[in-house]
Amino acid sequence: MVRVLRLKKEQAQKAKEYLQQKGWFAANIVVGRSAQRYVLLPLNEKVKEADLLKKFSPATIETRNLKPQAPTSGNLKYLLRDVVPEEKVDEIIRSYDVVGDICILEIPEDLQQFELTIGHAIKRAFPNIKVVARKNGKRTEIERVMPLKIITGEKRLTTIHKEHGVSMKIDLSKVYFSPRASAERLRLAQLVKPHEKILVMFSGICPYALVIAKMQPNCSIWAVELNEDAHKLAEENARLNRLSHLVYPILGDVAKEVPKIGEKFDRIIMPFPEKDWDYLDLALRYAASGGMIHAVFFVEEGKLDEVRKKILGIANRVNQKVQIKNWHIMGSYSPGSNRYTFDILVK
Repeated sequence: MVRVLRLKKEQAQKAKEYLQQKGWFAANIVVGRSAQRYVLLPLNEKVKEADLLKKFSPATIETRNLKPQAPTSGNLKYLLRDVVPEEKVDEIIRSYDVVGDICILEIPEDLQQFELTIGHAIKRAFPNIKVVARKNGKRTEIERVMPLKIITGEKRLTTIHKEHGVSMKIDLSKVYFSPRASAERLRLAQLVKPHEKILVMFSGICPYALVIAKMQPNCSIWAVELNEDAHKLAEENARLNRLSHLVYPILGDVAKEVPKIGEKFDRIIMPFPEKDWDYLDLALRYAASGGMIHAVFFVEEGKLDEVRKKILGIANRVNQKVQIKNWHIMGSYSPGSNRYTFDILVK
């Protein structure tokens, strides 16, 4: 339960800005609604109720059951403003993720002296976060596993992550997973038509396959992954979501395993930009006529045309006619470089 300022929605934005200015707004709690005309703004323990009611009369202060807020760039920046030097806050929140109940930060070396204070502040503010960790090195090249150091909280890197109606068991010490691709997984799932045969290359714990199967229960999805730990979790996640009849995880190298499947696919998903150029010709050979390939590439600013020409050149090399229907930016990779998904129609 939390104290809230209940007031008409026309006053809500002004009141929220005032609470933030005073340091009385509980950024770790979701803003609530009461009927259609009222907003419930969560308050922290510093609030001076008499001053607040005088400012926004006829508002009322009540106790309500509101949900904890997951960390976002906005509320995390607000939270850390008093923890690290203000000019350094952006360096911390520029790259962070929440996977299940684990918050993962990228803390520059010169700010690691603050890491325990940062971790404690996040755990206090967000009760749904049970582990705070920071990146501790570079990803492994093939399996893409990010070394992590637990700053505070429970001593584990396993969690259950929920996305688009799917629950996924993840062990971040052994597998790669990106919550940032959530919107792209949803976009692709919404494109799938009944009875499609789908191939997901480099499928990891099967987030793409599971979201697709959840939204389109009349399809068949083969998911090929080289990391044995990720493959085992993919099998477990298919069972956990009761989707084993639609999702078929396969352990092995896609170059060897895809020919064994013996199918042409209506849709092929390639979510591994570090390797997709090496396997685009394979995808083109096993795409059905009229099928779609969704491939992710790193693209430097101003070089979209070069990437399109390269795709067409590979298609020409394997005697395949294609049309690039669309490209979608998935987010930044490094200064001057972004991830793009290219939707490639095979004719």
